[in-house]
Amino acid sequence: MKTKQIPLIVMLLAGAAASITTRLMHYELEASLWILLFVLIVFYIAGCVLKRTIDLFEAQQQKEEEERESVSDEGEVIEKETSEADMGAEAGQK
Repeated sequence: MKTKQIPLIVMLLAGAAASITTRLMHYELEASLWILLFVLIVFYIAGCVLKRTIDLFEAQQQKEEEERESVSDEGEVIEKETSEADMGAEAGQK
């Protein structure tokens, strides 16, 4: 999953909501801009935290999948060696 744009999307959506809200509430321009600046900064940081959390979760999932694959590959090798040894022992008995 591409997570590079998550902070930007979160920040812009929050900025749009803040702009619309301050416009509807008839705030003065200067107050509206300060509120918008604060909202953009806070939600950019929140987006970065969200992005990092998602990246860590995906890395952990990928690591678990690789471990499962390596364990299943090792299990198949062990099963093949065991079955070949059994075949050799059976051939020796005949």
